Amino acid sequence: MEVETREPFIYNKAFLEHREQVIQRDRLAPPRVLPVHKSLPSIGSHKPLLYSMEELADMTDNFNEKNLIGETLFTKLYRGTIRHGWLPFEDWVVTVKIWDYTLPTSCHLDGIESFNEEVMFLTQPSAKQHPNVVNLLGYCNRRYLEAVVYDLNPLGTVRNLATTGSLTWLQRIKVALGFARALEFLHDPKKPYLVRNINAAHIILDQDCNPKIFDFSTMSGGILGKLTRPKEKLLTAGYDDPEYFPLGGPEEGGFEVTYHDVFSYGVVLLGLITKRIVDMENIQTTTLVYRWAWRQYRPNRYLVHESLVEDPGFYASDGIMITELAMRCIQRELDKRPSMKDVVKRLEGLQAVQLHGNVVGM
Repeated sequence: MEVETREPFIYNKAFLEHREQVIQRDRLAPPRVLPVHKSLPSIGSHKPLLYSMEELADMTDNFNEKNLIGETLFTKLYRGTIRHGWLPFEDWVVTVKIWDYTLPTSCHLDGIESFNEEVMFLTQPSAKQHPNVVNLLGYCNRRYLEAVVYDLNPLGTVRNLATTGSLTWLQRIKVALGFARALEFLHDPKKPYLVRNINAAHIILDQDCNPKIFDFSTMSGGILGKLTRPKEKLLTAGYDDPEYFPLGGPEEGGFEVTYHDVFSYGVVLLGLITKRIVDMENIQTTTLVYRWAWRQYRPNRYLVHESLVEDPGFYASDGIMITELAMRCIQRELDKRPSMKDVVKRLEGLQAVQLHGNVVGM
C-alpha cells in the first residue's frame, strides 16, 4: 500500500518577516511554555481546537496571497481548507486570521492580549450562539504565530464587496440587518460591550451573505473589563466618531457610550447603499463617506446608488427610510442618535423586509 508523503514546509517570505518581528518583540521576554498537541479537526466540537503552525500553513497553502481575503489594522485574513483525509467527509472551507506584526499599525497593539481576549470572548456561550458573530473552531498560540480559525466559508469582506455589483439590494439589506443585530447583542444594556473598531473591512460574509463580526481588537466592557489607554488611542480613520470624548468603558460610562459604535455603523450602512467606502490607502485626500453624506443629504430623498434602484425588492419609500436612518446614526448630537435596538426595529419595518423576509434573514 502506497503511503502519501508530504514535503516539509518552507515558509514564505511574508511569514518569515512576521516571525522576525515576533522574535524582536519577545527577545527579552521569558519563553512561554505551551503544550505540544497535534490536533485533528472535529467540526461541531464545543471546545476550540489547538492547531500547529504546520496545520495552518497546510490549510492556507503556506499563507498564499491567492487565499488572502483582506487585512484589518492588525491582522490578515485567509481562506483555508481542512484537507480531505483529516476528516471523515469532504474538504472543509474555513477562515484563518493571523496577528501580523509586519503591518505598520501592529506596533500600537499588544497582539497576545488581543488574541487572548478574542478567544475568551468567542468561547462565551452567548457569543457562540449568535448567528452574526464568527464561530471559533480553533486557534494557534505558538511563539511565532497567534492565529484563530473560524468555522466559516467566506464570500468576502463588506469592504471588498460593497462597491461592486456582487451584492444585490436585498442582500445589502440582509447585511445591514444582520450586522445591526450583532451590535444590538453586544450593546446589551445589562453588560454592554463597546467595539470602537467597526468598519467595512471588519465584517465578513458567508456564502449566503450572512454578515459576521470578527474583529475585537479594541473592544471593551462585558467580560473584557475597562477600556485601556492603549485601546482608547486606536482609531479607525473614516469610521470614528468626530464627536470624541474621553471614555472609561461601557461599564463606567453607561449605555450611552455605545453611541460611538452607532456612528460607525451609520458609515457602514451608507457604504452599503451608496457603494462608497473609506479609502484607507488615501485617507488624507479622500472625502470621507459621512462628510460626503452630510453635504448631499436632503430630507425625503434617498442616497441609494442608481445601479441599486433598479434591483428587485427596491422601494423608494425604503430608500428614503434607510437613508434617513443612516443620517440619524451619523448626526453630531449623541442623544439624537438611535440605539442599535431602534436601528434593528426600523430595518425590520422596511417594505423589502416585510415582503422578502426569507431573502433578508427574517
